[in-house]
Amino acid sequence: MFSWLKRKPKQVDELKKDKQPNLNSSEKSNDLSVYIEDGKAIAERITETINAPTIIGSDISGIMNDTLQHIDVQIQLAVSTIIQTTVLEDYVYPAVTLLNEQPETVRDIDLAALEENKSNLVTALNSFGVNIQSIAATVGPTETLFEIVPAVGVRIAKIVNLKEDISLTLNAPGISIIAPIPGKGTIGISIPNKVRQTVYIRSLIETELSSSDNMELPISLGKRSDNTDYIADLTALPHLLVAGATGQGKSVGINAIIVSLLYRKHPSELKFVMIDTKQVELVAYEPIANYFLAKLPTGKSAIVTDATKAIDTLGALCLEMDNRYELLKDASVRNIKDYHRKAENDSRDYRHKDLPYIVLIIEEFADLMIRSGREVEMPLTRLAQTGRVVGIHLIISTQHPSSDVITANLKANFLGRISFKVTSKINSRTILDVNGAETLLGNGDMLIAINNEVQRIQCAYISNAEVDKVVESIANQQGYPTAYLLPETDTSGWNDATINLRYRDKMFNDCARLVVQMQSGSTSNIQRRFNLGYNKAGRIMDQLEAAGIVGPAYGSNPREVYYKTELEIESFLQSLK
Repeated sequence: MFSWLKRKPKQVDELKKDKQPNLNSSEKSNDLSVYIEDGKAIAERITETINAPTIIGSDISGIMNDTLQHIDVQIQLAVSTIIQTTVLEDYVYPAVTLLNEQPETVRDIDLAALEENKSNLVTALNSFGVNIQSIAATVGPTETLFEIVPAVGVRIAKIVNLKEDISLTLNAPGISIIAPIPGKGTIGISIPNKVRQTVYIRSLIETELSSSDNMELPISLGKRSDNTDYIADLTALPHLLVAGATGQGKSVGINAIIVSLLYRKHPSELKFVMIDTKQVELVAYEPIANYFLAKLPTGKSAIVTDATKAIDTLGALCLEMDNRYELLKDASVRNIKDYHRKAENDSRDYRHKDLPYIVLIIEEFADLMIRSGREVEMPLTRLAQTGRVVGIHLIISTQHPSSDVITANLKANFLGRISFKVTSKINSRTILDVNGAETLLGNGDMLIAINNEVQRIQCAYISNAEVDKVVESIANQQGYPTAYLLPETDTSGWNDATINLRYRDKMFNDCARLVVQMQSGSTSNIQRRFNLGYNKAGRIMDQLEAAGIVGPAYGSNPREVYYKTELEIESFLQSLK
């Protein structure tokens, strides 16, 4: 946990100086009355948070106890902001005993077969004119890595070009050549094992929990060819692109990433935004919505399954990102880690707000792109470009890694890429920029490329039953009253009937003058001229349409502008006052 979680949260000191909620009660409750004992105090905090007129304190507890669905959206956000940092100090992390142990019967290494493979490999290389000085073998879970030292004068390129010939000679499909092995003066030739070993996630979690590495978001991915654990820090990647054909281990890999984060992070440190248009892959995490998930204020479920809601959610995340940048600017820091460090050591008030890391997970991105296309790509590109600084990280998964789905704009911002077995070399090059993923063995065999360095990993295995146990252990504890609420947004579905021009954006008049001066109703022009986010610029453009200043959108073309002179628009703006 962050070290500042060890002290009592600031909001608790202000709201409950004498009393603490009974978090040790055996009866779990998410009723707001558990947390709110002084209605007047909480009302003052809500008023301060949303910058609204004073709320009658004596009535606020009753309002909250009815249901959050009937409270104004701004009050919901304020309540969520306050309560999310006042409780769960007694949260208990899931126990590793919930996960399956590696079977005690360790696979016996067939030394005779190993020596035979060594001899066959040396013979095959010699037959192609490649002499070697030495050879050593390391047996991994999926493949055996043979490290060879070529004789003086043998070119590395010659060995690499013999890959297919060696595979044919040894009758071993799916071999890979690492030339040279980073940090060693050897060349690696990996040959698949006849009997593969399953890598259970429990062993990786235990290593992760006992490690002294100071990773912010550690994710347990699997084991390398040399049998060492592969644990990466998501904040260093900082985004992850995952691809693989159906049934090759992609969904298991996503579950392994999620569960490894659940084992290391407190609910106040981490939130997931989950988008699953397939509606079946991420539904298992719905019970922990009030602990680790984030959603729209108007959303019924924390797992987004509708493409339209997905667009709104991405817009809300962009707005959350913009708000976080404002907080970092006020605190005079450059990233979320420095922000939390300063909050711990600096007692000055600079509108500090506890900012959990947010991990966006999209299951089957291709389906979302087919339905929404550019409406999805634009906010995702923004998040990928600038989200890491404020603690927003993306994990996107797809079965169809084509250039139509993984566009150049997206790909340029995803330095971490994972590919399970795919159907063609073209798909392998699309996701990794190199061939090889088409020759993988399936069942969790994967290639991971970080900064163009490719490694072969056997993905950690976690069953659906194990996921359910971990989720249940979290859901049986005291939770927050609601999921973490993202900022209110409405990037789609606006029309003249739903927009009240009495509540125009404060930039409405300036934007109206701009579109008339340029005679072009372009949202991107508004973004560039006034340095606005995609979400806000789109909302203003919808208001301009509702006011009759611009016409409806026609694809990617600018909207028609109905007012032709500055005198006409000024007269109209005066009539709106």
